[in-house]
Amino acid sequence: MTPESATFTHRTPLRGGDASTASVVADLIQASLRAAETRSFANQDNGWTNGEPDPDKDRRRALPRGAVLAPWRMKKIDRFIAENLDRKLSLEVLAPLVRLSCSHFARACRNTFGLSLRQLVLRRRIERAQALMRDTLTPLSQVALACGFADQAHFSRLFRQTVGTTPRQWRRDNLASSLTSRDAS
Repeated sequence: MTPESATFTHRTPLRGGDASTASVVADLIQASLRAAETRSFANQDNGWTNGEPDPDKDRRRALPRGAVLAPWRMKKIDRFIAENLDRKLSLEVLAPLVRLSCSHFARACRNTFGLSLRQLVLRRRIERAQALMRDTLTPLSQVALACGFADQAHFSRLFRQTVGTTPRQWRRDNLASSLTSRDAS
């Protein structure tokens, strides 16, 4: 049976609809069958020819629904991380907070923020450390502990890897510029 010979002569109204709805549905089915017969699905504006994707186009799929954190979950995670930077923050602590499994939370976190949870927490700790070093003359060992690093050596090593300079050098460069901007105002 070819699509041209497939006709729907018996048109009964759909439940809750009228005869015109059934007519529209029958016409859509006919158009779909004709398109399938002529293989016009492959020639639509999706960049595929002969059913194959174009190698020059980006073939990454869009993220499936639920693969990113909902806005309320993002806010809750951001707030919790900001308030608890001095504590150990892991998947096991944060996932139940937003009612997700560890694996789903890790994937959603990476898709939402573009970073793994570890990288996200490290970035927030470095940002807090920079704010503390810019505004106060607190010793680096106390800055490290206030930001959740194990000790000053751990803080210095990760700071240098992330920022590209040591905390002491960064403080010298940025404290001087922040003092001159305060004096000017």
